[in-house]
Amino acid sequence: MDEVVTEFSMEKLMTMPKGAWREFNSPLKDRTGRMKIALTDAFCIWEGTMVADTDTAPWTHYNEKSVVEMNFLLEGHILQTHEGLLDRYHYRKGHHNILFNPYSMETNQLLSRGTHRIFSVCVLPEKMMELFAGYLEEMAPFAEKLAKGEPFVLHAPVQGLTNELKYFFDSFWARTLPLNVGRLYFESRVMELLANQCQLLLEAPARQPDIGKTDLEKIYHTRDIILRNLCSPLSLAELSRQVCLNEFKLKKYFRQVFGLSVFTLVQEERLKRAKQLIFEGEKNISAIAYELGYAHTQHFQRAFKQRFGVTPGSLLK
Repeated sequence: MDEVVTEFSMEKLMTMPKGAWREFNSPLKDRTGRMKIALTDAFCIWEGTMVADTDTAPWTHYNEKSVVEMNFLLEGHILQTHEGLLDRYHYRKGHHNILFNPYSMETNQLLSRGTHRIFSVCVLPEKMMELFAGYLEEMAPFAEKLAKGEPFVLHAPVQGLTNELKYFFDSFWARTLPLNVGRLYFESRVMELLANQCQLLLEAPARQPDIGKTDLEKIYHTRDIILRNLCSPLSLAELSRQVCLNEFKLKKYFRQVFGLSVFTLVQEERLKRAKQLIFEGEKNISAIAYELGYAHTQHFQRAFKQRFGVTPGSLLK
């Protein structure tokens, strides 16, 4: 990014170069907030973070452009009304949808105090029609709706984001590239995001495991602890102690919920993290191996090749 945080205006937005991203203070003066925006020929990518002390007053605007929205609520609670489509719909953390409601009034309200973070991509209808009709037979009816200008919304069948999507959003703005490469970067990332979102939207909701709510929360808490301690993985006994669930239930329920053993998830997440660090190019192989808790570089290299089919060093070339 070649510009410091500044005040937002439509004039600044319209003069932004395609392939770059800019950070602005929120135009809403009654709360603290920031916006990050990037533009390409077909996409406007936007992430907004706002902090509220309490429920805010609703604010309304007119959608004067015909665009398809891909929306992801990463933090907080938002109440939204889309004229003729949604009536005070409550978005909770982890909710996402694809929405088309051109030339309509939209009202939003932040619910509860704290941080509210939303990531959105606005796509030209003709571009989304091309993607729907050209790649996804199941989405062809929605391509037809776009052609006719008919509003629709596709809500995620299951609340929550995958770990892959969480990492996607946390790393999205990390790179600064020349404009020509930046356009390619942003367009390719949006395509990656759309593929992940459509997979989640089209999948039949998985049958919920027959586990009590309290124990289910403990299993998800276990995963969170694992992800926070990839560099120094905890033993099964320590995980069991921290989440107050005996080892037998922990192993059984964990595999039932995530389809993997605790050990396998730890190895999978460590290797995925290693791959990201290699691509970032700031550390050598030995440093990455030791950072992720491998006692010997050779053990890391062997595990990496078994998982990805290539050596870590080959990715540096």
